[in-house]
Amino acid sequence: MIGVGIIGYGYWGPNLVRNFYEQAGCKVIAVSDLRQNQLDKARARYPTIETTTDYRDLLRNPQIDAVAIATPVST
Repeated sequence: MIGVGIIGYGYWGPNLVRNFYEQAGCKVIAVSDLRQNQLDKARARYPTIETTTDYRDLLRNPQIDAVAIATPVST
């Protein structure tokens, strides 16, 4: 089982979370976004997924094997 973290839950992030969530062999562990309202949406849809406003929490999490980044081009 591959543990996945997603940075960014704006335009593309929800699609990435859904796709990883539905894949056999993947488990979405956590989502990070700077906007609390976006994290509230993620938590409402996927109550078992951890959320944080600090992306570094994903990088430090030993359960996460891979991180997908979905942030605006300007970042």
